[in-house]
Amino acid sequence: TEHERRYPPDKYGEELGLNARLFKIYRDRVTEKDEELVNGWNDTLNFMLVFAGLFSAVLTALLIESSKQLQPDYSEVTAAAVLAILAHLQGTNQSSTVSVTAPFQPDNGARWINGLWFTSLMLALIVSLLAILVKQWLVQYMSLMRSSAGHARHWALRHFALRRGLSKWGVEPFISCLAVLLHISLFLFFIGLVRFIHPLDGIIATVIIVMSAMTAGFYLASTIAPLIWTECPSRTSFTLQL
Repeated sequence: TEHERRYPPDKYGEELGLNARLFKIYRDRVTEKDEELVNGWNDTLNFMLVFAGLFSAVLTALLIESSKQLQPDYSEVTAAAVLAILAHLQGTNQSSTVSVTAPFQPDNGARWINGLWFTSLMLALIVSLLAILVKQWLVQYMSLMRSSAGHARHWALRHFALRRGLSKWGVEPFISCLAVLLHISLFLFFIGLVRFIHPLDGIIATVIIVMSAMTAGFYLASTIAPLIWTECPSRTSFTLQL
């Protein structure tokens, strides 16, 4: 058969030899499985990097505007200073000088908005950095996998040690945690967006609240449903951690 031609039987007493058929079959089978596994992880990491990059660009544009709320309006400060000088020259009430020298205190709402958005941006950037590191780990793993060994048995033993290392150090759960961080970053952005728009237009804020609530509800249902119905295909990164 084709299998026997590709993997000829071993001589008697050499079934566990350095180049035994068992180890050659093992090498070919696990190499194919490892390539499928690593390619799947790389696809997930690539999606995270693309999404984190686009998300960070949008968030940065909004932060440029929202961060202005944490700084004093220098045009108002200048106008107040001019009024104070005029009041001083005219000998009128000089209480306006107090407003000029009083330290600026940003609004609590502005602090919340910028705090949520800066945290969201930091999480997205952290995910990007860690995703790049994981991709480097996978490249090193596949490089060691594809490197030659003196004998088939040596290759099998080396692969067993490397594959056990991936499981022992939790590479797959770590990738799932990166997705969880990215999801948290997105929901923090939604919360900050509602607080940012609510003072500007209550109707638009209500629409965003409804859309965000529906998204959060669907995400929660997708997380919990597989725990109740095992045949449910909707699984999130949180589900894998539960």
